[in-house]
Amino acid sequence: MQCRKCGAEMVMTEKDTSSGRDMREYECRQCGHSDWEEYGTALWKILSDGREEAAAAAKASLAAGTPLTDAERPQAPSRWSRLMARLSGILRGTR
Repeated sequence: MQCRKCGAEMVMTEKDTSSGRDMREYECRQCGHSDWEEYGTALWKILSDGREEAAAAAKASLAAGTPLTDAERPQAPSRWSRLMARLSGILRGTR
């Protein structure tokens, strides 16, 4: 990240995902200016939501007495594919 005041490269000083959002704080070593960016939903939140959706679908199926077929079972993207999608967005600058 470039400093908005002096144009120097800023250094990441903190990364917080506790709110479910990926927030990063940067500091300029030349002028002392600090700034933050939001990179979207935190990866742990995406994975957690996917597990909750799959569990809810399975519970609803059991309550109805009909097991889900493989075609009906929710297919959440694998952790690997979600990570790769996230990294490719960051590298392309779309976050």
